[in-house]
Amino acid sequence: MFDPLYNEIVTKTSDLMVYLVRHFFIELVLPLSIFVAVMLTLFLNWSWIPISSIERERALTLEEVKNHLFE
Repeated sequence: MFDPLYNEIVTKTSDLMVYLVRHFFIELVLPLSIFVAVMLTLFLNWSWIPISSIERERALTLEEVKNHLFE
């Protein structure tokens, strides 16, 4: 079997296992974990994190940033 992603030929069973695991993580786990991290960042309520009153006055809140993104 030829692996076009890495330009190598897979001939042994151990190479095949490495090939399957490598592709499983690169093509499925990594993109899904990035997607979940972005979705958690956008959709969770982060207002429970305590910030000082000075920081609160200087910056936009996460709710305002979300509203700007979705407009």
